Amino acid sequence: MPATRTLKPLAVLGIAAALAAAGAGAATAKPGGVPAIPLNTEQEVTGSNTGASGFFSYTIDGGELCYTLTARDLSLPAVAAHIHVAPRGVAGPVVVPLAVGSGTTWTLDACTTADPALLAEIAASPRSYYVNVHTPTFPGGEIRGQLK
Repeated sequence: MPATRTLKPLAVLGIAAALAAAGAGAATAKPGGVPAIPLNTEQEVTGSNTGASGFFSYTIDGGELCYTLTARDLSLPAVAAHIHVAPRGVAGPVVVPLAVGSGTTWTLDACTTADPALLAEIAASPRSYYVNVHTPTFPGGEIRGQLK
């Protein structure tokens, strides 16, 4: 078999392995982090019904929050993302701003600092907080996921 025919399948396998590894990185922000939390329109209280989705995972270390935030198929590029304080089904105030990626589908790994007491409360009672990704179409939030 010519070398080019052997290398093409190997190249395809290599690309597939790289994509799988990249997707696996979206599961947790750092080793030992919280498993990926689904974000979707069904959890929103804004009436969003676009079918957009995403994931959020995070780790807290003192006053530092490191996270992976993924958004897929947003109606328009995100203008903001935050952690809010409120139980499921209720809109609440922003407590931690988060960075967003560009376009309507993206994954972003980032770290931010916040009051260590606030982050300790999030770690102790994560279900009292949620992540919201905001777009111009849904300024109150297009996708949401309750922390766990």
